[in-house]
Amino acid sequence: MLQWPTAAIIEKNKLASDAPFLVLVRLVHPKLAEPIYLVRNTEDVEWAGHLWQAYPMNFGVDTVDSQQEPGLDITVSNCGGMLQSYVQQYNGFGDAEVSIYVVHSSYLDDTTPLQELDFMIAETKYDEQWITFKLAASPEIANRFPASTYAAHYCPYKFKSVRCGYAGNGAPCKNTADSCLIPTRFGGEEGMNSV
Repeated sequence: MLQWPTAAIIEKNKLASDAPFLVLVRLVHPKLAEPIYLVRNTEDVEWAGHLWQAYPMNFGVDTVDSQQEPGLDITVSNCGGMLQSYVQQYNGFGDAEVSIYVVHSSYLDDTTPLQELDFMIAETKYDEQWITFKLAASPEIANRFPASTYAAHYCPYKFKSVRCGYAGNGAPCKNTADSCLIPTRFGGEEGMNSV
């Protein structure tokens, strides 16, 4: 569980303060000479050895369910067209890495963020006013490890794929040995028995 420093907890619990928590966004694309550093603030900020440029931005809230991978929308101002030129030049910033940091403006000398989230850009939309990046989980989370697993009563082949081999018009199987339409091609490891 994430543990915030005592000073940050005290700042969070104050009823009023002139020192805000800041959200910083770092965009990294392999074709850019250096990352883009943005901060949701009214003035530029120096943190962790970089100048973070003040930029209007908003964060969406995605609900998490068991059907889709969790994600987040970030909407950044398109004033001046600086980011739009990068989006157009580099294929919508597809697969660019995005790091979001939360820091407190009173403790900018501390290079450890209070919160850090890593994403990659899955989709980009823009108009004259805003650029919206749909962020997805970082690639490390998307890659399953180990790549293959063994299951005694489950077939990993997709219905009607080359490995499945079924080419008829029957209803899809349920990836079990009982519902397999070509039992000799069943991909489960039936030799594995639970004790």
